[in-house]
Amino acid sequence: MKKILNILTITVIGTALLFTACKDVLDPDNVDVLLDSEHYQDLNDANNGVLGVYALFQELAPQLVVLNELRGDLMDVTNNADFYLNEISKHQDVSADNPWADARPIYNVINNCNDVMANLKKMANVTITEDEYIQRYSDVGTLRSYLYLQLAMHFKDVRYIQTPIDDVEDLSKITDSNAPVLPIETMVDSLVSFMEGLPYVERYTDEELLAGSDGFSYQISFIDKEYFLGELYLWDGQYTRAATQFKNIMLRSEGDYDRYKIPTDFFNFSHYFSRYNRYYENDLESAVNNWPTMFSTYGSGDYYDEWIWVMYYHSTYEPSPLYDLFSIEKGSYLLKPSAKAMDLWGSQVQGNGFVGDFRGNIEDYNGNTGSYRMIGNDPVITKYISDYDPESPFELSGKWFLWRAAGLHLRYCEAANRDGKHKVAYSLMNNGIQPNYAYPGNKNDIYGDFNWEQTHEPAPYDFDARSTNANQVPPVHRGLWYRNVGVRGRVSLSNITVPADQDSLQYLENKILEEDALELAFEGSRWGDLVRVALRTGDYSVLADRVADKYEKAGDAGTAAAIRGRLMTRENWLLPLQ
Repeated sequence: MKKILNILTITVIGTALLFTACKDVLDPDNVDVLLDSEHYQDLNDANNGVLGVYALFQELAPQLVVLNELRGDLMDVTNNADFYLNEISKHQDVSADNPWADARPIYNVINNCNDVMANLKKMANVTITEDEYIQRYSDVGTLRSYLYLQLAMHFKDVRYIQTPIDDVEDLSKITDSNAPVLPIETMVDSLVSFMEGLPYVERYTDEELLAGSDGFSYQISFIDKEYFLGELYLWDGQYTRAATQFKNIMLRSEGDYDRYKIPTDFFNFSHYFSRYNRYYENDLESAVNNWPTMFSTYGSGDYYDEWIWVMYYHSTYEPSPLYDLFSIEKGSYLLKPSAKAMDLWGSQVQGNGFVGDFRGNIEDYNGNTGSYRMIGNDPVITKYISDYDPESPFELSGKWFLWRAAGLHLRYCEAANRDGKHKVAYSLMNNGIQPNYAYPGNKNDIYGDFNWEQTHEPAPYDFDARSTNANQVPPVHRGLWYRNVGVRGRVSLSNITVPADQDSLQYLENKILEEDALELAFEGSRWGDLVRVALRTGDYSVLADRVADKYEKAGDAGTAAAIRGRLMTRENWLLPLQ
């Protein structure tokens, strides 16, 4: 591993290349930046340390997308993929030099987090204020914790290292008792303890740090600490606490009715709502598919109402490395949607009875499609390459999508369902709070107190979606959730139904896992979702059957059987720590 770089170098990385990617992102020789502690002199140096860590983190985007999606059931290899990607997809024993299964780039970012955190401690109340310290320390510590969770869900023998070390090239040589090997359950417990001990869990208040550059604001480019703590509680089985963290984010902007609430305006084509032109609801040619525009737009009110954590690639410096994975025109086209994923979207039923899901491949008259489009006979994942402009063919800017409102709601639904609040979970996943708690007759017949359209549950399960008239109490009231349309409702799908003979908890949990696939496919959460539910239930077929089904649907029964047999053993979920 190369040694410490000069502060001027990290400044270049932190300002010019932040939210861009290096070409050879999986080459271990390209993933080492440690700030010399002698360069930490003032707030500007502290900021450069934080930005430098994020610049390194962004280089992990291709690897983390591959590990979290190709190992799951929604992404498959194309004929252009090499044997390294096939090893990952088919859960085979990986080659020692498989770059996608190399944990060292991830550990390198962790090591840099440790270095920055150690130096921030030295600066606290000396060259930076306490408030400046706690914001930066908590941010970098949360990013480090996120990476440890990633390691624990993918690799064996993960060591929890909390201090900077000289070399991460040979992880097997790290035997310090202060760096214990932790299985995922113990790792989650350790991360919960660390996160609960952080002095600051809100977003940065430093406008200079958030300002960004080259037309991009960084206000949602730093990890959201409350969201991550909610994720940890979900892994840890602390469902009320998980729901509380997620609800806090939903309520973060109470004055802004739509922020993180999956809203809609039935009379306008906004909020990434997909439907049919008014009065032409049964005309397939009138489809308006706004849902996928969330991946190509930037900076609008709708954009900030949806996105929680996004990182940017700027074409001036280096192109997005994700084009190489997904694009036919501007990349190697190595990965595609699985046949299983396409079948799942194709089987959904819309409210008007049409079959298909706007989030799959329903193209409207503006040329918008969902998570993929067909180019000839080839299905192409579009989420990461939708910024491409054919009129500027050499500008390959893009985004790395991490967390957004729909994922927030589905995480909340998972926690609420496990916490016994099945109706709340059902409502948010389907068509929203108001219609599922509605008055069964004509609501305008009610005079006086209006007690419908709200959950009547204690926090964090309290939702007010009331919309009252002047004769009702409270008069002309608009509850914070009256515009909430639900995850499925936003794309005009019909509600799922829970059969009377089914256990609500188990049935809804499976449906939430399915909705995760439909809504969040390719966004880097699938493997973790499968592992979390399989561990929670003790039913390893939750993971094994779904991944095997990827090959069943592709017509490869032999590989499907091999994968199912292999993944029914928990130890085989994990890659060797090279």
